[in-house]
Amino acid sequence: MTDAFDPSCVPDRVVRCFWHGPFSPYEALCLTSFVAAGIAVELFSDGPISGLPPGVTGRSAREILDHDVVSYRHEFDGPSPALHANYFRYAMLEKLGGWWIDTDIILTAASLPTTDIFVARQSDRQLNTSVMRFPAGHSLMKAARERTAHALEDARWGETGPDLLTKLHPICAPHVAVAPQVSTYAVGAEEFQKFLLPEACEEVEARVAESTFVHLWNEMWRKAGIPKNIAPPRGCWLDRMFERHEVAAVWSDRLDAKYVERWAALRRDRDHAGHYNLVHDREIARLRAALAAQQGASTIGKMIGGMKRRLFSWRD
Repeated sequence: MTDAFDPSCVPDRVVRCFWHGPFSPYEALCLTSFVAAGIAVELFSDGPISGLPPGVTGRSAREILDHDVVSYRHEFDGPSPALHANYFRYAMLEKLGGWWIDTDIILTAASLPTTDIFVARQSDRQLNTSVMRFPAGHSLMKAARERTAHALEDARWGETGPDLLTKLHPICAPHVAVAPQVSTYAVGAEEFQKFLLPEACEEVEARVAESTFVHLWNEMWRKAGIPKNIAPPRGCWLDRMFERHEVAAVWSDRLDAKYVERWAALRRDRDHAGHYNLVHDREIARLRAALAAQQGASTIGKMIGGMKRRLFSWRD
């Protein structure tokens, strides 16, 4: 880690991000795409990270958020540090302002948008938090940080990320313009495997032609179990990106596109099963709460009845 920095001296052409866990060539590729455009990258983490590409500065996450890494404890997919990344991004933007990027974002434009605020639409109904820019102290980031801090112990998957930002936007920042989906999320989460399929390379290239950023959807990779120490299949879009940015990587093997498709299909099946488990779990919790409230009301009614009998017993 480098020495602590003075936020007032941070240049405008800088993006910041957070990482926890093993650092792979895929994250190196994403950050290198910003460095190649002349943009400084500050990577915050809870410990030293090896393999950072040139132009990326390591920072201690404690400078922004003095809190141990917290994970989603959703019941069907294991713990995910995405919860802490959400908490950190809101705290960082509230404190410092500027650009935030996830480490699975590739810059495909020549430069960053010239705007003081940036947030993009993931779909017709939802915003996404993977790329944002806000001035320090913005009310939307403050509210998001406070809500996330309050929900840390019992947060469900997604509740502190896109869902939260989408809910708070019309309340805290109704006049903030939202960038179109094509700017950042031209290829959606359910299609993440296309970045790794040679037959989809030209389709991806055409779809992101007007994009400033491309989101690789790292959480989908994690859920599918795609190893990140293995090179992408020859001829896929990500293989092209590694060649374009000349990222030096030591691979143990190369992915087979057939396995990528199988893993993606298994991920969909697991996600669907997990969704129904989550719906069932929430319904059980709701019914238990309703039953407890009903039993509580019955107990209170009996107590009131007993008090009335004792209060008026002197008349007899």
